[in-house]
Amino acid sequence: MADSLQAPARHPLSHRRPHTPSRARPYVPGLDGLRALAVTAVVVYHVNPGWLPGGFLGVDVFFGLSGFLITDLLLAEREQSGRIDLRGFWLRRARRLLPALAVVLLVATATAAVVRPRRLSSALDSLLSVATFTNNWWQTATDASYFASFGPPPLFQHLWTLSVEEQFYLLWPLMLLILMWCVRWRGVHVAAVLVCAAVSMVAMAWLYEPGVDPSRVYFGTDTHVFPLLIGAALALLRPTATLVPEHPRWAVRPVDIAGVAGLAVLATMACTLSESDDVMYPGGFAVAALATTAVLLASVQPLGRLASVLGVRPLRWIGVRSYGIYLWHLPLIALATPDRMTPADAPVHAIAAAVASVGLAALSYRWVEQPIRRWGQRNAARPASACATSAAGSRRTGAFLAGVTVGCAATLALVAVHAFATTSNEPATGELQTPPSAHATARPMAPSGQTPTAPAPPQHPAPSGKISAIGDSVMVAAAPALKQKLPGITVDAEVSRQLSVAPELVKTLRRHGTLGDTVIIGLGTNGTGGKTALEGAINAAGPGKRFVLVTSHVSRPWQNSVNQAMDEVASHHRNVVVADWNKAITGHDNLLTDDGVHPDPAGARVYADTVAQALTAFPG
Repeated sequence: MADSLQAPARHPLSHRRPHTPSRARPYVPGLDGLRALAVTAVVVYHVNPGWLPGGFLGVDVFFGLSGFLITDLLLAEREQSGRIDLRGFWLRRARRLLPALAVVLLVATATAAVVRPRRLSSALDSLLSVATFTNNWWQTATDASYFASFGPPPLFQHLWTLSVEEQFYLLWPLMLLILMWCVRWRGVHVAAVLVCAAVSMVAMAWLYEPGVDPSRVYFGTDTHVFPLLIGAALALLRPTATLVPEHPRWAVRPVDIAGVAGLAVLATMACTLSESDDVMYPGGFAVAALATTAVLLASVQPLGRLASVLGVRPLRWIGVRSYGIYLWHLPLIALATPDRMTPADAPVHAIAAAVASVGLAALSYRWVEQPIRRWGQRNAARPASACATSAAGSRRTGAFLAGVTVGCAATLALVAVHAFATTSNEPATGELQTPPSAHATARPMAPSGQTPTAPAPPQHPAPSGKISAIGDSVMVAAAPALKQKLPGITVDAEVSRQLSVAPELVKTLRRHGTLGDTVIIGLGTNGTGGKTALEGAINAAGPGKRFVLVTSHVSRPWQNSVNQAMDEVASHHRNVVVADWNKAITGHDNLLTDDGVHPDPAGARVYADTVAQALTAFPG
C-alpha cells in the first residue's frame, strides 16, 4: 500500500476558479474515505475471516486506487512541466514507503524475539524479500498460502501487496512514457492499458485450478496486476486535473448512481464470497476491479454526493493513516495471538491489536512519514530538532516520548502475559500437547459408554532404527499418541507449518546428526505444496532413508492436490510409503475437534495406528 494510501497535496478546489487544462492536481477527500473503508475490510478479515469472508477484496480496492493515483500524478507532472522526472518519482516513492516500513520491520522483529521467539524464524526468512519488494514471488516460490489459517499468521504475510505495488511503480512509469512517445492519442493509451489488464485477467483464469489453493494466482504480479491497470486506465480517461467543479449536480448524478452501485457490489461480495469460491477467479476479482473503478469515478467528482459522504472527517482521518494501519495491524495481531490459536480463536486479543495498530499508525504518520515526506530523509531531523528545542515543542516531544514508552511497555506486558499464560500449562519436559481447540467441547459417548473409535489397523512391529517425525498442528495434536505407539520416536511439529519447508527441516536434522533412519512427514494441512517439496526432502535426507508421507485431511481446496502428490512420489520411490490419514479419519468426524481438522485424543490414536501400519511396509 503506497500511493494508494497517500494523501495527495492538499489544494482544495475553488468553486469559482475557471477550468484550465494545466490546473494543479487537486486534493480529493473522497479517496481518503475509500481508503478507510478498504483498510477496515482488510483488518476485519485478518481478525476473523468469518466476520467478513471477502474482506481481502479491500486489497483490490487499494490496487485500483494506486493505479489511478500514480497515473494521475504522472500525468499532472507532465502537464505542468512538460516532462516526467523518473528519478524524482522513484525517490518520492522511497520516502513514502521505506521509513514507516523499516520501523515496522524492526519493531515487530525485535518484539517477536522477546515474546514470541518461535515465530521469529519465519519472519526472518521473509525479511529479504520484503526489503527487496519481491515478497509476493517469495511466497509463491515457498508454496505459502494466504488463506490457510490454523494458527497465528506470519508477521509479514500481508506485505506481498507492497511488493506488487512497488513492481508496478518501477515499471509502469517507463511503460507510460514509451506509450505516450509512440502514440499521441489518449484513446489509444486507454485501449492499450485495458488490453494489458485483460491479459492479466486471462492469466488468472488460465492458471487457476479448482480444488487447488489459489495463492499462486492471488500473489502473482502477472495474474493480479489488472486492478492497478484498470485504475491507470481510469486516470488516463479522467485525470483529476481536468475536473470541472462548475457542473450542475444533475450532470454528475449518473456517476453518483454508478458509484453507489459499485460500492454496493463490493460490500455484497465482501460479505458473501470467500477465496474458496471458484467464481472469484477471475470473474469475481474482475467484477471487484470494475466496481472499484465506478466508486473511484464517483469519488473524484467535486459536487458528487458519494464523494461528500466518503469525504467526511472521520473517514479522511483513517484514510490518510491507512498505510500505517495496514503495515502495523497484522504483526500486532500475530504477536497478540496465543500459540496454537488463530486470531479468530482469540478475538479479544486480535481486536485489541487491531485498535493498537491505529494508534501506532497515527504516531508513525505524525513523527515518521510526514516529516520525511516534507523535508526528505537528510533534512527531516532538522525541523524535528528545532521543534524539540522550543518550549511548546519540548512539551509535545516529552508527551510523545512518554506515550510511546507507556504504550510499548503496556503492549509488551500484555503480550508477555498472554505468552506466559499460553505456555505455563505445558509440561516442563517439553512434551507436545493437543491444541486448546481439541478440548473445546465434550464428545457424546458411544452407546456402550466407550469412546468411539475408527477401526484400528492390525498391529505389526515397526521397523528398527530411529524414527523422526516432522509435522504441523495435526501432528502436534497426535504427538502423545505417536510417542506411546512408537517409543523412541522424535517429533518435531509446529503450528502453521507449510509442506514447502520439509526439505530445509530434513537438511537441518541431518546436519545436526538427529535425522532418523525413518522419516515421517505429516505436512500439507496449511497450504499448497507438492512433489517438488517432497522430492526435495527425500533428496536432502540422502541414501538409505525411509519415508512415510501422511496424507492431509482438511476441508480446503488443496487437500486433494497435496494427497495426490504424495501418492505420485511414493509410486516413484521404493523407500517411500503413504500413511492415509485422510482415508482413516473420513467418516469419523466425531474423532476430530470442532474445527474438523485436528484429532481429539481418540482420533490421535487412529493417527498413530495409521502411521504404524504404514511403517510395516518396510522390512524390520
